[in-house]
Amino acid sequence: MTQLYTPTTIEERPDVDLNWLTHNAHTLVGNVMRHMHMDAAERSIYREDLMQEALTQLYDLKFVQAFDDSYAYVAARTRLIGYVFVNIRGGGNGHQWELSKQYQTVDNLAEADEYDAPDSPHQATRLPLSVYARRPTEEALLLRESQAAEADLWPQFEREIARILAVMRGRQWHPNSLRRAAKALCESAKGTSNYNIACLLNLEWLSATQIIIHYRPFLEAFLALSPLMQGLVLAEGHLRLRWWDEVTEAALNSGQKFIVILPHGAFTVGYYHSQSKGKHLGRLQVGRRIAGKVVNRSVQLGEVGHITCESLWLGSQRLQGKLAQLAALA
Repeated sequence: MTQLYTPTTIEERPDVDLNWLTHNAHTLVGNVMRHMHMDAAERSIYREDLMQEALTQLYDLKFVQAFDDSYAYVAARTRLIGYVFVNIRGGGNGHQWELSKQYQTVDNLAEADEYDAPDSPHQATRLPLSVYARRPTEEALLLRESQAAEADLWPQFEREIARILAVMRGRQWHPNSLRRAAKALCESAKGTSNYNIACLLNLEWLSATQIIIHYRPFLEAFLALSPLMQGLVLAEGHLRLRWWDEVTEAALNSGQKFIVILPHGAFTVGYYHSQSKGKHLGRLQVGRRIAGKVVNRSVQLGEVGHITCESLWLGSQRLQGKLAQLAALA
């Protein structure tokens, strides 16, 4: 797997001919792009990363290890071809591929403290910052290579979609509809077919397609907002909708209505004042369509100030039981 690292504790820096370095790096990148038959799209996407890699390798071979110009150029070209095999093409054949599998790139700006130690096995050459730039494509490749990180991203993405929908739809809160729509849109972004999305949600294919078509404009409207407004929408979304593992007792006793999504369903946590009891009470609400009719039911969670996460969980179980009884009688 690709690793990004760099030491910052270099006591002596060799004299660098920046004109030679940048000229040969540009020449090298063009040569490797032609050699690897990279099309216009690949050249546009990867040119910046290839340029940084060429600068790093030429600097190391010419100015740090003091090889002559010809050897430095040829060796850097071989390493850059290995970079293309590993990080862009993801495969190769023969001796070149065997060598490139051991290849590691160098990040010249950000690093961990472990690389500062003189006896560290991860020592690398630091490129002069005057010719260094970040590697956005390389960072994206690292993220893609991390299977655990990728697996964690999709559930988080689904949560963010649900929060955006909770705000962009105004006050029309339908907890289970929001949860189902967020799941459908997330799966659609993954590339899952509408048929498989319908199977996942236990719906007809047409219904799943209609859900995606209906809710997608809300996301498009969000993306059309300025970054500041997007931040405000996401902040309000975190107040309006929470997953079970994000709920705190402070939120339950705040008196602020919100949606909570539990493993077995989505519910609305609301509040009301009881004239007979003289108390401000919390309650859990849910609506379901039973026998063609929308049925709303609720259970009390207790007095505000004394509601716990346990009472929320137990209340959701009681509420599910009520709906199950109604469905059985229908």
